[in-house]
Amino acid sequence: MKRFVFAAFAAILPISLYAQGGCPADLKAIPLHRVNQHQMVVGVSINHSGPYDFLLDTGTQVTVVDLALAADLHLKATGNATVAGVSFQGQAVYAKLDRFEVGDHVTANQGVLVYDMKTVQGAGFAVRGLLGEDFLSRFDVLIDAQHNLLCIDDTGAMLASMKGGRVSPLPLAANGSGPHHFAGR
Repeated sequence: MKRFVFAAFAAILPISLYAQGGCPADLKAIPLHRVNQHQMVVGVSINHSGPYDFLLDTGTQVTVVDLALAADLHLKATGNATVAGVSFQGQAVYAKLDRFEVGDHVTANQGVLVYDMKTVQGAGFAVRGLLGEDFLSRFDVLIDAQHNLLCIDDTGAMLASMKGGRVSPLPLAANGSGPHHFAGR
């Protein structure tokens, strides 16, 4: 696969516009590692602990923390939720993280879903969570699949250094479903 276009959220830059390794605008690259040909994993830190392997999932609206990791970190539930997705469904709880970090990018009071990810882990994904759109949409994001790099920018420098424009989100269908992301070859 030479090109990926992720249209899950505003502020994602098309990968095809940047062909060399490293991040544009001399941003610090965040390494990704592959679980298989398509899924990418990134290290995240939670409340000054970690890093933990999270699946980079531009189709997930809310970042998810595995139930076992939430217990290890003593996260407190702030509400209940029902989760329904392609790979999992069931009961979950909301929690707030004091500090959530991906590379040098930090958010405070990051809301997450706490969910038992044993089904995902049983399918061969040794991850502790899913990094979702709620975090990623705060930044300009470039996923360099060829070089296994994630570039995140909140300054506008990456966008200014590239030719072309941002990829806009795809509209959802009237029932709220629709493509959250797609990959082109």
